[in-house]
Amino acid sequence: MTKFAPMPGFALGKDIPESGYAITDLGSDAYFVTQGTVNTMFLVTRNGVVLVDASPFLGDRLLAAIEEVTPKPVTHLIYSHSHADHIGSAHLLNQDGLKIISHEITGQFIKEAASDGRRPLPTETFSGRHREMDIDGIRFVLDYTGDWHEAGNLFIHVPELKLMGAMDSFSPKSAPFFRLYYSAHVPAYFQAMDQLLEYDFETIVTGHMGLPGTPEDVATNREYIHDLRSAASEALSTVDLGDAARAAGVPENNRQAQLKVWMDAVVARAVELMPAWDERLGGTDIFLSDNLNATAWSVFID
Repeated sequence: MTKFAPMPGFALGKDIPESGYAITDLGSDAYFVTQGTVNTMFLVTRNGVVLVDASPFLGDRLLAAIEEVTPKPVTHLIYSHSHADHIGSAHLLNQDGLKIISHEITGQFIKEAASDGRRPLPTETFSGRHREMDIDGIRFVLDYTGDWHEAGNLFIHVPELKLMGAMDSFSPKSAPFFRLYYSAHVPAYFQAMDQLLEYDFETIVTGHMGLPGTPEDVATNREYIHDLRSAASEALSTVDLGDAARAAGVPENNRQAQLKVWMDAVVARAVELMPAWDERLGGTDIFLSDNLNATAWSVFID
């Protein structure tokens, strides 16, 4: 049985009370809400609430969290991307007059899925790379810079509040989830960390775990994934496919198995080459091999 180290204290957010959620006031009527595994943000405006995503992990507790802060209704819901773990409770908010905004690709993905009824189609979509909106005097900037998580994923910037949303980009003070958050295009994932640091923000909400982040957290994640790439590159250059296959006793005519054991050997060597990160990021023991596998295949084929 695999044993895991406890998460270090620096990677943990607030204790989650019996209500099932914890709220952090980000200032200027912006709020961070989490149930410990999934998080999001909302802003209270003159006339209502602008919410980013509606996760089934929070469910109707998300409405309870908002009502704890304000009696105003949710008037705008921004979909960061199409994945159900982030927007699978949107149907609980789907009232007359609610504006649901996303990239057109996200809308198309939801339309194609159209099986569970939990993700209402957006009422407004945009194409291209950039859209700016004024909601009750607050400027929202929606940017689609590349498929760093999935096609249609957005950076959500509120410049005047120095607030950023980038759901499924990384986890502050923790290693990335499986295979770099299952990035649709690993080079775009690396680029996304550079792109994020081009924005003017003080707080970033990233969709998972119990903490909002800072630009320094983005830079730390960028440093970590560059270590992944360096270790994977060195391992790829030193682990021979034939040697790995022979060591594993793979039949000469089973080329798929040869590739499998070779990449396993590459990842094992890359693990040995990685510098220690456990005092800087939580969860490195959980996801290191998965992240190195994704990175190594990307270095090899991209």
